[in-house]
Amino acid sequence: MPRHAATSIIARSGIILCCLIFAACLGGGGATKVNYYLVDPETPANAEIATGRQLAIELIDLHIPQYLQRFQMVTRDGDNRLRFSDSNQWAENLRKNLLRTMAVNLATRLSTIDIGDPLNRSASPPDYRVHVHIGKFELDSKGLVQLSGRWQLSSADEEELGMHFAVLQSPDSIDTSDFDQVVADMQVLFGEFCDQIAASILALEDGQ
Repeated sequence: MPRHAATSIIARSGIILCCLIFAACLGGGGATKVNYYLVDPETPANAEIATGRQLAIELIDLHIPQYLQRFQMVTRDGDNRLRFSDSNQWAENLRKNLLRTMAVNLATRLSTIDIGDPLNRSASPPDYRVHVHIGKFELDSKGLVQLSGRWQLSSADEEELGMHFAVLQSPDSIDTSDFDQVVADMQVLFGEFCDQIAASILALEDGQ
């Protein structure tokens, strides 16, 4: 065999071997494990809050900031810095997760099954429409989960019935790397947020 041919074969074999080693490194045991999370419904302490009639509620929409729309979970790393975690992610779009969870939370708190939202429309004309804006929903640099938001209530004919605000915070600081606890605290705070929305609707019912 000519010397240049043998040299070419050796060179090609070396390239192939390097590629195989590189692929093994990428797919081997050094790959980062990814944890996936959801914010699930939170049962209130007093189970159900009965109303005088079966209410029909329509969740018009739930807005979250654009930086929360990524699958990577976000924490505050300072006043103006955010940190996104590749190894801790939402199992689905956070807005859709929160919409579905809010529908279940409100159904439990208002003792009704007639909750419509952009993902699951109701055929009933709504007694109340709810438009939700969440401004902050993450772990801050001090290890506290923060939730701030507002909601607007309106009637079936779109008469405005009031704007409400809530600023909620977890009671204790936690390790910023403990994402299991981060999500647990987020779930509790979101349940409390839904408590306040339900209470604002009940206040309107009591005033009629």
